Amino acid sequence: MTGQDHIPLGVGFYPDWFYKHYGISFGREYYFDPETRVRARMEIDKRLHERFGDVGLGDPDPRPKPLITFGMVMLPAILGCEAVFKDDALPWAMPLNLSEKEVMKLEVPDIFNSDPMTEIIKQIDYLKDKYGKVVGDINITGVQNLALKIRGDQLYYDYYENPELSHHLLGICTECIIQLFQFIYKITGTGAMDVTPMCDPRLFVIPNCTVEQISLKAYEEFILDYDNQVADACHPLGIHHCGSVNEVMDGYAKVRHLEFIEIGFGSDVKRTREVFGPQVAVNARISPVLMKNGTTQEVEAEVRNLIDQGVPLNNFSIDTVGLTYGTPDENVKTALRTAQEYGKIDRHVPPKHGKRYFYGVQGDRTSVETTLSSTTKTVVIGLGHPLVIIGERINPTGRKHLAQTLEKGDFKLVQTEALKQVEEGAHILDVNVGISGIDEPRILKAAIYAIREVTDVPLCIDSALPNALEAGLEAYEGKALVNSVNGEKDKLSKVLPLVKAFGAAVIGLTMDDKGIPIEATKRLEIARLIVERAEQEGIPREDVIIDPLAMAISADHKAGLETIKALRLIRDELGVNQTLGLSNISFGLPERSAINSLFLAMAVLNGLTCPIADPTVWEMRRATLLADLLLGKDEFCMNYLSVSGKKLGRPEAVRARRDEEKGDKADLVAIKEAVIDGRRRVATELTKEALDKGADPDELINDYLIPALNVVGDKFERKKIFVPEMMIAAKGMQECVDLVRPLLKKEVDRSFGTVVIGTVFGDLHDIGKNLTKLLLESSGFKVIDLGENVPADKFVEGAQEQEADVVGLSSLLTTGDPPVEETVRALKASDVSEKVKVICGGAALTPKFVKEVCGADAHAKDAADGVKKIKEMLGKGIRRNG
Repeated sequence: MTGQDHIPLGVGFYPDWFYKHYGISFGREYYFDPETRVRARMEIDKRLHERFGDVGLGDPDPRPKPLITFGMVMLPAILGCEAVFKDDALPWAMPLNLSEKEVMKLEVPDIFNSDPMTEIIKQIDYLKDKYGKVVGDINITGVQNLALKIRGDQLYYDYYENPELSHHLLGICTECIIQLFQFIYKITGTGAMDVTPMCDPRLFVIPNCTVEQISLKAYEEFILDYDNQVADACHPLGIHHCGSVNEVMDGYAKVRHLEFIEIGFGSDVKRTREVFGPQVAVNARISPVLMKNGTTQEVEAEVRNLIDQGVPLNNFSIDTVGLTYGTPDENVKTALRTAQEYGKIDRHVPPKHGKRYFYGVQGDRTSVETTLSSTTKTVVIGLGHPLVIIGERINPTGRKHLAQTLEKGDFKLVQTEALKQVEEGAHILDVNVGISGIDEPRILKAAIYAIREVTDVPLCIDSALPNALEAGLEAYEGKALVNSVNGEKDKLSKVLPLVKAFGAAVIGLTMDDKGIPIEATKRLEIARLIVERAEQEGIPREDVIIDPLAMAISADHKAGLETIKALRLIRDELGVNQTLGLSNISFGLPERSAINSLFLAMAVLNGLTCPIADPTVWEMRRATLLADLLLGKDEFCMNYLSVSGKKLGRPEAVRARRDEEKGDKADLVAIKEAVIDGRRRVATELTKEALDKGADPDELINDYLIPALNVVGDKFERKKIFVPEMMIAAKGMQECVDLVRPLLKKEVDRSFGTVVIGTVFGDLHDIGKNLTKLLLESSGFKVIDLGENVPADKFVEGAQEQEADVVGLSSLLTTGDPPVEETVRALKASDVSEKVKVICGGAALTPKFVKEVCGADAHAKDAADGVKKIKEMLGKGIRRNG
């Protein structure tokens, strides 16, 4: 990362710093007139050297730099967003908020014949002609960032309620990003400069500014595959992540070709280093709030702390981005000097790590992870990951109708089985078309093509014929799993070269020319032979999955015990992933599902990571969910709750469970639980039923709906759920309240009070404000939303006209400090000061600044905390548990 003897520390001033100090404008002309930009950059270098030359910033005699740049608004503008340019701010794109119909009609635009890209192309030609070259690039923005600009906050509802739309939009955004990345890279050879100066500029860096708002599960389900599509087309890759990376770090670890990650303040730097390893460069950011409002001692302590966590330092850096007007010069110099003096690379020797292949099941990570992929989806198998289900139903053995359709060349049933298994939780599909007398290579290839038309999950290509395996691998796009090889010399010599040639992974069966050994120790010997032969062939250990073979206990009552022993031995001795055909264990016995489910639980404890099973059997699917749940692989129980909610959360299923519960309030408890779980359609239907049966509307709201939202708010504060889950729950609560409201006594004022909210002048961010509005309305408040970029006098007018009880100010950036202070003082000096309470919130605001400097009544750390504080200020008590 650097040729210096100390770590680099970047200093990035926000446009308002240059504009207010020196009058250097970052308005529209800066982006549309290349000569204005060249002059501005030279002036910036001179001014920085005048002020910070003693610590290495700036240039006393800068040369013209033929730079192209456009902030993060190019693709949003091409897709129709209004781009806002200001002298003292970065450009900002206003969300389009397209409807469902408009999104589904959306197509990839003709990027290079669309404004403002045509303007940039003219600038490129001009700079080339005058200066002989072009430097810089364009911030292409991230996949979710761009989708939010097109769809607005509704995208977060779509993740749960309209995934088809989500994937359609995310796919369009991904293609736009890839096209723009590749175009700019051909011209300048860089893909990082407009995002961050802290990495090799030749990397392609994705800005994932909004990913902090979603859970790891949501990232892996909706964004990871698209990040990998960008990575496969444009690499090596870097990721810029605003805010704490802690929640989605393990998801980023699955992004291919990753060589750099930039993490926001609040991130666990030490764990970031452990997760990504020393080969991935890390840049850690210091909070601009600390840089602006902290002491030099606090700044020095933070830089030292980051350095201590960041070893090895040869590819570690620190960034002080977003420094706004009012940031003390001495804080900047302190940060730079501390990095130079304390961040000596040679004195921070990285610890030595011995390579370990496997661990126990108590939550430790295995270093052996098998990765399989299609063109758009990636699946990772390993002891440290949730169980991966390989769906077994596309197999004509014992299934006469499927065999007949395959013989006729009809693949509709194959497609139906594929979709059914994926819907029920299969992560990989086993594809076997082995029928006597057919052209198996041709049929297998056709089946793979047919499946690809309806689903994008990775496939396990299953055949006993090497020529059929080869045909299947030729047809498959991605990294497949081959089923299978065994310890027979002929099989090893014919199948392993195919696996290597196509870059696939392979299942190894613990059988050889003598058959399947009874003893677990002999199965281990065969497994070791397969792994060693694979490695000799050039197939890495992580691409070998062993199947120790489950045998029918109806034929040998100790067969299950030997398989469990074999699993444990192979895990402990070889450390590879393992699979089993679970249904074999119960052959010939009644209650097979119960036997299979219990056997799966035992097998998981001993090293099973990817069972071959029928996911459409609920008992088996539930067993995999519970295994992950009990072994700590389902954070916050979200996967179990999600799947069981879909399975058992249908109104009729809820009613069935409710009837079993004791107590005459079971109906109302079920509504509360549905709101908390985010099952808003279930919640509304149950609310209708309860009201039809004569439920007391006041009791329903006060004792069940409001406490439900309090529980959700508490989860959000503790980062047990994230923005999409919070929005879904609040929306469900709001819809239930709308059903109840007409039945409330007319003479009673149901409003908790009136709240006027808005984002302060100079700030166009709105997600936090919008979430606060939703939560307040769901809690019974009347909310007047003034929007974004609101001047102080508009807040005062709004409070006067609406007879507000509370005014809420939102500000994401430290540039919002002066407008926040101005607005609070204007409110306190107005004729509503005696009545109105003022609360301020946003990432850049601290309690000390809000209350002591500005004189506001309260500070909110997030949307949920804001609602709680407003209730407390107005004396509306909070009952947490109803």
